Amino acid sequence: MTKYIGQGQQQPPVAALEERVHVLEGRVTALADALRLMAHGLEDFPTAEPGAKRAAEAARQAFDLLLVAEPRPPHPQPGAGRPDT
Repeated sequence: MTKYIGQGQQQPPVAALEERVHVLEGRVTALADALRLMAHGLEDFPTAEPGAKRAAEAARQAFDLLLVAEPRPPHPQPGAGRPDT
């Protein structure tokens, strides 16, 4: 993903900005979901057994969620990056 902020170059195309906003919205949503999982795992319930098993399980689930939500780099176009010969 190309960053255009503060580089003094021409304005990026609207489609590129929309794509970037879409990716950032997805990451913020994933972070909010991970935070909600971790907070739920840290809650103490009167009927819960003592120990950190619940918190550790919530942390693992949050970590897995963030791994799945990590943006993937776009696939290179065929022939891109090859010198013309």
